[in-house]
Parts: sequence; structure tokens; C-alpha cells
Amino acid sequence: MSKYVFRETDNMAEFNKFSEENGGSVYQTSYWAKVKSNWEPTFFMGFQGETPVLAALCLQRDVKMTKLWYCQDGFVCDTYNEELVEEFASFIKAEMKKRKICVLITDPLVFEIIDKERQDISAVDSLFKAGFVRNPEEKRYEYLIQPTVTVQCRLTGFTPKTFLSKCEKGVRHGLNGAEDGGLVAENYDAESLRLHPEKMDDFYEVLTEVSDRVSFIQREKNYYENIIYALDGKAILTIIYIDNDKRLEKYNDAKAKKETLEKELLTLENAEKKDKKSIASVKKEIETYTVTINRNERIEKELHEKYGDSYPQKIALSTGITTHFGKTAICLYGGTRNLLRNTLRTTHFLNWVRLKESFRQGMDYHDLGRITGDPYDENNPLFGLCKYKKSYNGEVTEYVGEMYLIADKLKFKFFKDMFPVLMEIKNKFFKSALKSKTVKNSAE
Repeated sequence: MSKYVFRETDNMAEFNKFSEENGGSVYQTSYWAKVKSNWEPTFFMGFQGETPVLAALCLQRDVKMTKLWYCQDGFVCDTYNEELVEEFASFIKAEMKKRKICVLITDPLVFEIIDKERQDISAVDSLFKAGFVRNPEEKRYEYLIQPTVTVQCRLTGFTPKTFLSKCEKGVRHGLNGAEDGGLVAENYDAESLRLHPEKMDDFYEVLTEVSDRVSFIQREKNYYENIIYALDGKAILTIIYIDNDKRLEKYNDAKAKKETLEKELLTLENAEKKDKKSIASVKKEIETYTVTINRNERIEKELHEKYGDSYPQKIALSTGITTHFGKTAICLYGGTRNLLRNTLRTTHFLNWVRLKESFRQGMDYHDLGRITGDPYDENNPLFGLCKYKKSYNGEVTEYVGEMYLIADKLKFKFFKDMFPVLMEIKNKFFKSALKSKTVKNSAE
């Protein structure tokens, strides 16, 4: 007699609690099932006596003559427990045949390669023994649903200050313009966003401009809104604004202080006995204020080119959505509009604000987002993005990738051959449908 019992559950509090306390991701929760409203969720749990030992969210999709289940990020359980995994695989395969599901696709949260160094992947040996198969090695960067590569930051053992010191010089320099430019960050969770729903307009305005620039598939605004509300405290919307009142105050203060210092320098240089140390110190201060002044003059020029003589007091420049669940933060969406993008390096400030929030919430990892293709191939269109993410003391992390439990070989082969074609058609449709959308303050 088996010591494990598996069953479908509607106890979402128990399901989510088990997932969070046992290394699961936000994608292995009922919160995410609400986001993926086009997929039909089924929640399974395994028990040893009264103790939960496994949780699995199976998202169902009907695809041209067949159905599939997708368990994003794998099952939440002790995968080293071969008996548990084998019995669950037997149970779930019987459920698949009963419900006419041709394949279960999963992609366990097991690191295979970190910065080109192979890792121990024995945690998935139990899945192979239970009948799962995976893409062959030469197809590591091919996938049906989710890329295998991400760049993530390990936060354990660091403070924000010590972590920043490990980031590349360009990141630290990029943050220098934040104060000069009057950049301010605003964070909104589900509760605060309900009080300020207009913030989604600012978010969508920025992301639409990014979509036009880099040609990613933009979704309807309510999709992003639903992420914040569905994750109910587990997701944060961050918006970076330029506060022009604050910026002009800094600008005028820098001009006044520079003028005072220049008079002081003139006195020092005309003194009968020159104090070289003081002269050097004053010159350094003048140089600092000069940088602030020059930066603000470039900002003024860009703003006048965009808006004329009357520009808004606050303008949204960068934005992103970040989830925090268990010990991992994941950057789901993010981007920076064209305006002042290079002058203020607003992407650096956005990412640093998100990282600091992950530190505040006690995360162990901060995932900067998945990347398609070979992260080391300079011909990969996303090679530059990967390199940029690495500058935040990030590690290129490759997971073991998609694994399949096949219940109907013929239908799975048909699905696997047709799925890329169907996705291409779908993406073209989305892009065409959303292309006509315009937003205030977007680039001409």
C-alpha cells in the first residue's frame, strides 16, 4: 500500500502556503493561476498521512485537436524522494489519460549551468526515472513555452552597499544622475494601486513606447493590472518619475554654489601664499557642480524639444513589475522610454530601486528576467541585454529546461510540430492589433 495520497484540492491557502515554505515560485500558486486566465488551472497536492508533501499547479491549454498541461517551474516537493516522484508521476499520468491530456510540460527550478560552469542536476534524476524526457543537449536553447536562461543576482551575504560595490562601474556611474535629475521612485502594491488606479496609465504609457522601440509583444493594460491585483501583495509596480520642481531646485542650488566657489577659488589663487590643497579641493567641488549643471542643461534641452516651453512637473520615465515570493524576486516586466534615457540612465535607477526592495523583503535571489537564445552568442539579438543584466553582479543561470511526461505520443508529436507555427501567428495578430494604440507623451 502506498504511503502517499494524491488528490485535487481547492484549499488555496494550504496550497500556496506549502509552495512558499518549500522553495516554490510565484508561478506555482493560485495567484498566478488568476493571471493566466486563458489557461484552466487544476491544483494537485500530495500527502503522507495528514502532512502535505507535494503541490502541483497544472495549467491546461487546448491546442488544435489536443490538450496539454503545463506545470511552470516544476512540482513543489522533495525531488530527491524517488518514491514520491514516481508515485505522483503514475497518478498524474492516469489523470492525463482520463482527461485526454496528451502531455505534461514542466521546467524544474534546477540550475544546470551558472556562468558556464556545470552544476549538479541529480535533483531531477527522479523525474527521468519516473518517465519524463527532456530536450536533447543540442536543443538547449529551444523551448515550447519558457526560455531556460535567466540572469539573476544572489543577495545573500550582501548589504545593498556591498552589493553595489560588486556591480560594474557603469552601473554605479549610471546612478549618479538620479539625484541631479530629480528622479523619484514610487511603488504600488494591490492595496495602494486601488487608491491610485491612474498609475497604470503611466505604466502602460512607458511600456507601449518600449514595445514600439524594441518590438516585443505588448498586451492590453488590464493584463498588467491583473498581475498586481491577482498576486495581492506579492507583486509591486515601480514607476520612476522625473520631478522637475525637485530637479530645478537642485540645478539652481548647484549654480549658486558653483558661483560662490569660483569666487573662493579666485581668492585662493590670488593669495600671496597659495594653499595648493585647498585650491585642489575647491576645484573638485566646482567640477561636481559643473556636472550637475551640464546634465540639467541637457535635460532642459530635451524637455523643450519634446514639450516646448511648458513641460509637465512630473513625467514617468521608467517602470517595472516585480514579484516577491518565498526567497526569490522576479522582474516580470520593465522598460524605459526614449525621453532622457541616455541623459539620466533611468534604467539603472529603476533596477537599483527594484534590487533595494528585494533586499528589504529579505530575498535570497533577484531574477532579472529570462532571455531567449544562447546568452554567449554575440549574434543573438538579446546578447547586449544579457550583458547589461550581468553588469548588476548577475550570474547567467541556465535551468535544466523543459521536460515532458507524454500520455499520447502521436498527439504530442503533432502539437510539438505545430506549436511554434501557432505561436508565430498569434504574436503577429497581437502585434497588429495593438500597433494602432497611442499614448500621451509617446515618441513621435
